[in-house]
Amino acid sequence: MPMPAHLTLKGEKQGDIKGSCIQKGREGSILVQGLDHEVHIPVDIQTGLATGKRVHGKLKIVKEFDQASPLLYQALVRGEHMNNVEIKWYRISKTGAEEHYFTIRLEDAIICSVRPWVPNCLDKSMATFGHMEDVSFTYKKIIWRHEVDKKEGQDSWEIPGE
Repeated sequence: MPMPAHLTLKGEKQGDIKGSCIQKGREGSILVQGLDHEVHIPVDIQTGLATGKRVHGKLKIVKEFDQASPLLYQALVRGEHMNNVEIKWYRISKTGAEEHYFTIRLEDAIICSVRPWVPNCLDKSMATFGHMEDVSFTYKKIIWRHEVDKKEGQDSWEIPGE
């Protein structure tokens, strides 16, 4: 079973947007219960060859409502730039200890949508869900880093793809 990731945000106007996490060492982060993101290259369906440059979709997180929720809406409606968006992923290592093993960092990002949702309360398979929201970001630059192996990849709209 995956563990929640931890999101930290710093807005250009609001500064640090704090979430409800109280876990030692991660205080104030926003718990990410799900994430969806795609980067793809358009291809010709006949030949399989690329027909254009890479396309970055929105990066969407799923979180429970918390103290950050009204601030995220505020950032959305004001078009506030997020100077730093960082999502840290954790897992149980081979030794049985929790480890920070992967990070996604967005630079010059904006919140492009917030969608609240409540699972069907009559569906017993949804019993552990709370009041949820999807928060989507677009960005100028993304960095993917595997913390354990110190491997990194990145892409930016300012630099043409190779």
